Amino acid sequence: MITRRRLLSGAAATAALATALPRLARAAAPAELTVATRSLDIGGKAATVFGILRPDGGQGLRAISGDDFRVRLTNGLSEPSLVHWHGLTPPWRQDGVPGVSQDPLPPGAAYDYAFPLARPGTNWMHSHLGLQEQQLLAAPLIVADPAEAGLDEQEVVLMLHDFSFRDPAEIMAGLRGGQGHGMVGMDHGSQGMAGMDHSGHDMGGHDMSGMSMGGAKPMPGMQHDMPGMAMDLNDVEYDAYLANDRTLADPEVVRVERGGRVRLRIINGAAATNFHIDLGTAEGTLVAVDGMPVAPVAGSRFPIAIAQRLDIRLTVPAGGALPVLALREGQLQRLLPSHAQRLRYAAGFQR
Repeated sequence: MITRRRLLSGAAATAALATALPRLARAAAPAELTVATRSLDIGGKAATVFGILRPDGGQGLRAISGDDFRVRLTNGLSEPSLVHWHGLTPPWRQDGVPGVSQDPLPPGAAYDYAFPLARPGTNWMHSHLGLQEQQLLAAPLIVADPAEAGLDEQEVVLMLHDFSFRDPAEIMAGLRGGQGHGMVGMDHGSQGMAGMDHSGHDMGGHDMSGMSMGGAKPMPGMQHDMPGMAMDLNDVEYDAYLANDRTLADPEVVRVERGGRVRLRIINGAAATNFHIDLGTAEGTLVAVDGMPVAPVAGSRFPIAIAQRLDIRLTVPAGGALPVLALREGQLQRLLPSHAQRLRYAAGFQR
């Protein structure tokens, strides 16, 4: 029996974002964060991306409202960089927006941040410099409410990204150059194989990201491109959509107690993609949006826009798995009913 206080990830989860984030210490010395490069395996293909790393190599921080935010940020890149604390309310000179509140940090430089954490919420940190965020320079930043410390629930952080093996500058140039709407980044020679990258490698879970709670893995995603149908919602066709740095073909698996209560903290860190969070046959309760409490809303499907955060409370069914899926906005509307049924089955829903 695994208690709600203990959280285990799958055997291959060492490269993924930890779902239980370490708390900022109440110490004189600030916590250390370094902007650096890191390597991911995306569909069996190596990718070099950016990250905001702790000394243990993980990403993300957790603090308590009422504590001080004391962080030393070091730029370990070979180019200038800076981090914005999205959702926090620091003094404006510590807000981390280049050209507005702070100059970018040169390579090797460091800066100490210190300010009180005024309110709890699900937040995140990311770069506003150039196209660095498109290279995954982002991480969760959770500020917990001390009044909820006694709640019997397991906290799970889920961060979403869209990803392309192409240089973000190349994608941006294509958008500015007026390429066909929705086709930027696509391999036009693939003849409908939307789940293939330019090397011909099958990218399982091409339009979906996911996490499974309870121990069972969802099955890989299905290919579902419909040739000749233009898209109105998505200007970039990405090679992969990630949940905690992983594709649907290799999701993070979080162990929870049977019938355990879970608080999902979901962050949409994608550069150009809105999602729908799909809980399948389970029902969750939305309790906060963008770090602020809301009147509870019950449901099994919740939209989440770029940079938005959702807090959803739910109970995992006893003796089963609960896949938590992020479906790209507009995707099901682009499928025939038979395709939609196949996609739902492939996503690993269990009835």
